[in-house]
This record gives sequence, structure tokens and C-alpha cells, in this order.
Amino acid sequence: MVEKQAPERDEDIAQREDRDLIAACLAGDASAWESLVARYQRLVYSIPLKARLSNDDAADIFQSVWLKLYEKLDGLRDHEKLSSWLITTTTREVWRVSSRNRRDIAPTNEESESQNPLDQIAATAPLADAEREMLEQQQLVREALDALPDRCRNLLTMLFYEKDELSYAEIARRMAMPVPSVGPTRARCLEKMKKLLQGKF
Repeated sequence: MVEKQAPERDEDIAQREDRDLIAACLAGDASAWESLVARYQRLVYSIPLKARLSNDDAADIFQSVWLKLYEKLDGLRDHEKLSSWLITTTTREVWRVSSRNRRDIAPTNEESESQNPLDQIAATAPLADAEREMLEQQQLVREALDALPDRCRNLLTMLFYEKDELSYAEIARRMAMPVPSVGPTRARCLEKMKKLLQGKF
């Protein structure tokens, strides 16, 4: 008698490589698709927001990019370069939406003359190599953070990602740990993260 395999936990799916998640998506695994979207959603949203598009435009671009990926998933040549594909596709969608917005709000001659031409260039310029590299590095850091144990992930999130800077006393209270333990725990967690990122930069 063949034993039934236990379904994968969300944490297990989240730790899988892109190529494995893509293969699972192609096999019809909906949870793998959700995990892929969750992994890259901040990357995709960040590009239209950096281009100063509205939240509504960013949401439309987000949907469009994931629809394009879904349609092209079986033909994606290099699964290892998914973040680059997403950056390129999202950037093209930003250009498309920016062009549409400029057509919809055609300025009068007087407005056109008074506009700073640099504003128009900024909206349609391709991502510079340095900015593309920065986006890819940010994504690698997010993935490493997600791969850490809960305690480390929560601690580093409070230290580096909270909108308001938190004191060690407040962090210790939230983490239910002594204040003197915050610094050494931070160092250990950063070391774990460094190992996860080794060779990726």
C-alpha cells in the first residue's frame, strides 16, 4: 500500500528555487504560483512607484506583468533569470502606461512650453544598469530575509524595515527577550543572512 505524501507546508514552498516553483506551476500547482507572486510582488510594484505612477496604475501594471508571465511561463528560457525578466517586462509596462497617460492629458502649447523637458525624459527612460542591479540586489536581500528562521526574520525586520526606528528596549519587549541579548542576536542573524547571500553579489 502506497502512503499518501503529506501536503507541502507554505514555508517549504517558499524555500524552493524559482526553477522548482516554475515547474510546479506548469504542473498545475496553484500554491507554487501564489508563492512565486509573493516572492516578487514588492519588486514588481517598486518599479512603477519609482516612476511616480499612481497606485492604480501600479496595480494595473502588476496585474498585467503577472498575466504576461503566466502566458509565457512554459517558454521562459532561463528560469534563473526570472527577476531580470520581471524587471524588463515591468519597465516596458511602465513605458506603455506613461505614454498612455501623456496622451490622455495632452498639454496646451503654453503648458508644454513651461514644462521641464527633463520631466518627460524621466518618465520614459529605461532603467539604468545601476538601478537594475540595485533592484536585483534588493530582491536577493528580501529572499534571504524570507529564508531566515522566524526569530531572525522578525528581529531584522524590526531593526531595518520598520518605518519608525525602534529602540533596543522596544524590540526586546516585542521579541520577549532581554535587552542585552538584542545586539548579539542581531549579529548572529546578520551572519546567517550573510551566508545565504554569499556568492550572489
